Amino acid sequence: MKSPNDIEASIDITSPGSLPFVDFEITDFDELVSATERLQVLDEWVVRTPAGPLVVGYEQTREILRNPAWITVLSGLSALQSEQRDDFDIETLVTKAQEMLPEIGDQMEMRPNLLSVEGEDHKRLRRLVSASFTPSSSETLRPFMKEHADALLAPLVQNGGGDLVADFCRPYPIPIICRLLGIDDEDSEQFGRWADVIFSGLDADAEAVLGRMAEITTAQKELDQYATALVADRKGCPHSDLVSDLVQASYEEDRLSVDELVAMIEAILLAGTDTTRNQLGSLLAVLATQPAQYQRLREDRSLVPAAIEESLRYIGAVRTTARVASADLTVNGVFFPAGTTVLLGLHAAGLSQPENGFRFDIDRDDRAPHLAFGQGAHHCLGAALARAELQEALNSFLDLVPAFRLSAPVSWKPLSMGIWGPETLLFEITENTEVGAPEDQRDELADGQDLRELGAAAPKAENEWIQSAHGVRQRIVAGVPKLINAPTFPPIGRLLNTSMRFGWALLAWKLFDRRRSAEARQASLYRRLRVAAEALGPTYVKLAQLISAAEGVFPQPLVDECSRCRDQAKPSKWRKIKQILNKDLGSLEDSFESFDSVPFAAASIAQVHKAVLRDGSEVVVKVQRPSIQRKVVKDLKVLAWVAPRLVGKIPVSALANPPALVQLFAETISEELDFRLEVANLFEIRRALMGGDRGRWVAPQPFLDLTTSRVIVMSRIDGVPLTRLDSMQLSEKDARMLFRNMVDGLLEGAALHGIFHGDFHAGNLFILDGGAIGLVDYGMVGRLDHERRIAFLRYVTGLMSGDVRTQVSAVRDLGAFSPEVDIEDLIVTLQLDRVDFDPLELTEEQFISEFQTLLKELLASGARIPKELMLFVKNFAYLASFIQKMDPDMDLLSEFSAISAGFLTKHGFRVSAELGLSAGDLEVSESSFRRAAGIKDEVGVLTW
Repeated sequence: MKSPNDIEASIDITSPGSLPFVDFEITDFDELVSATERLQVLDEWVVRTPAGPLVVGYEQTREILRNPAWITVLSGLSALQSEQRDDFDIETLVTKAQEMLPEIGDQMEMRPNLLSVEGEDHKRLRRLVSASFTPSSSETLRPFMKEHADALLAPLVQNGGGDLVADFCRPYPIPIICRLLGIDDEDSEQFGRWADVIFSGLDADAEAVLGRMAEITTAQKELDQYATALVADRKGCPHSDLVSDLVQASYEEDRLSVDELVAMIEAILLAGTDTTRNQLGSLLAVLATQPAQYQRLREDRSLVPAAIEESLRYIGAVRTTARVASADLTVNGVFFPAGTTVLLGLHAAGLSQPENGFRFDIDRDDRAPHLAFGQGAHHCLGAALARAELQEALNSFLDLVPAFRLSAPVSWKPLSMGIWGPETLLFEITENTEVGAPEDQRDELADGQDLRELGAAAPKAENEWIQSAHGVRQRIVAGVPKLINAPTFPPIGRLLNTSMRFGWALLAWKLFDRRRSAEARQASLYRRLRVAAEALGPTYVKLAQLISAAEGVFPQPLVDECSRCRDQAKPSKWRKIKQILNKDLGSLEDSFESFDSVPFAAASIAQVHKAVLRDGSEVVVKVQRPSIQRKVVKDLKVLAWVAPRLVGKIPVSALANPPALVQLFAETISEELDFRLEVANLFEIRRALMGGDRGRWVAPQPFLDLTTSRVIVMSRIDGVPLTRLDSMQLSEKDARMLFRNMVDGLLEGAALHGIFHGDFHAGNLFILDGGAIGLVDYGMVGRLDHERRIAFLRYVTGLMSGDVRTQVSAVRDLGAFSPEVDIEDLIVTLQLDRVDFDPLELTEEQFISEFQTLLKELLASGARIPKELMLFVKNFAYLASFIQKMDPDMDLLSEFSAISAGFLTKHGFRVSAELGLSAGDLEVSESSFRRAAGIKDEVGVLTW
């Protein structure tokens, strides 16, 4: 029988729509079980979530856990951190992070432990410590566990109830772990505080984590100092405890180093605390809904071990773990490229494994090994201790509590970092010991209920649409070179028309503007060219808009003029529009109750009408202009014929390579001409935006049965366009939050999902009731495949750190240069290696001159403008101009730092794993922002 990794790949996980998409918004355990149960309807073992791929199949999860090629996230960071990377200067990032948080010091380097090493290093550590983690060491602590549990429960029993989390589950594990390690009882309270503070770093609220960062750093430092002193003490005077055993552990004269010993002590404290707390609370929460099974446990204590194992399967506190592909890997026909981080749904896999697995049953006889303690090389060393703790705690509860019920609904913790459990568990002790029929208090979902109600499982048709569009997109991109291959004879009529329009603009400029100043002549030339572009129609309007997106690449006066190029046009005749609608959708009367023949918006490529469907739904209908595709193809052939003849003849650096610009433009506009791709873009961007705070963004809902390559019917988005907002409508706080939300959506889409909306402007962005952001028009997008998304991440991180080598290599991998280009030679050619050069010391004129020289050298070196980078910068520039209007006094340095720090706090582990950094390397330094933006140290606050 072949293992899952031996099966030939048929699905590439990086391809759009390759996996079903599921979004979970869970507030309690019932919803979690119900949503997981709904996953079984999909009959898929791996799905895509806003956080990344999630494996939910039992066999596949177990196989990945056992396969040494799938490494832990921490070991991935550790291994990659130790590598010599040509494209990433780790030392630069470490230095920048230490500038921001100097108190971290050397602690930024990850100490080697069982979770942070793989292969032979992991085997070595496992050999050295395994002898100290025996079931017998846990067994000797059972009397203390029972005594400790009894003492914690006594006040609750006396009061007839209370909060089981606060007064029983939470304080239970720490003293036991301290006894195991040999730590004095009086220090256990301090250990508990350190554990609480350090674990708060895993909070789902990124801003809260940032606010506690100094406290977390201090707690980690104090714990390090305590553990180091404890190791030194046990080296000099061994006791009968685990630390002494670890100090004395040896294998063929090999021993644990001080760093390894300290790391092990801290891992035992942290790994054994929150998991046990949450598992105990989760077990009691379930037993509160199972009175019959609770009474059976009271009567037959031999069932207690089975109850613990069933709870670990049914409601395991460790819901998920993560693994990183250390090489290109295939599992059950699905291809995962090296560096892919996947989430393993330990809980979901456990629920799906046995028959009727979605019910809690202590008598279950078909229970396969659960995955709560992991599998393979990283199987939990403390499993015996955890089992003993849970068994003794449950025995104590069974002794002292004859029956109980919940006095309030369970309050569950926010889902974060894989560990989950009750936040509060209020209960009352009752005397009712009457055995009733086993009853699951969870409401069953009605058959046929909308999948989006509990777990947002995207409809199958949506995924199929994305997959189909991906194939269409690939064919379009593959056909662009042929489309723009310079023809021997271009379309003569269109060539003459184009030549006359631009020729007249140049002639008028020479005749009427020759006596004006150089600056005025330049402004007039760009204005005349813009007017000619508008007169020539959609292709040239779109080309002007592309130039306007390249702020900082083209001369600023040209960018400013092109940004005025209005994508507005006289509506096409209703007769011709109706012909398209009837041909693509059938008779309008069959689908629409009413249809407004006068468009409320008309642009160069399409116009938009309001309509009402037969079921009363208010919609908008986007219709492509008649014959627009034929016109665009003609224009592209003209541009392709002209472009090679303009090489070296245009006194604008960014136009030194006209054929490359034409190819970039052809790729952009060709995709916009197929509205099926726009709908697929909408689906993918909407999924990416779900990764942030839900409800921040709203996208229209397209009607797929009424969508063709030339027509889209979608729901209306009613809101206030950004152009109508002013500072009177938004407070400074609201404006700042709106800015952060929009930048977050842009950054997360590009950096984490490889797709983002490419055309932020006032006509596409709306503010809805409640503050949500409405986003429309998905024709232009930035799309990054797996490799280029990683390159984009490297570029952004290199920009923050001021690391030139990283930035140049990342821009190369984005497609700006040939893969064969020598990075070191390029840095020398561009004079980026000047040790005596500091851009912060330049005057404004000198800085502009340096930038223009750099741009000229880049283009002379064969550089292309990466479309995605250009669109990203354009969007950011628009958002910056919007916030300038709303809040001219905003401190941009503070905002940029907060946005970046929040992003890295929320996604630091994933970013670290993909880039090969330690988590500490991702600290944000204000000095990096200053250098990247050319802001001198004496500038205290940067506003508009």
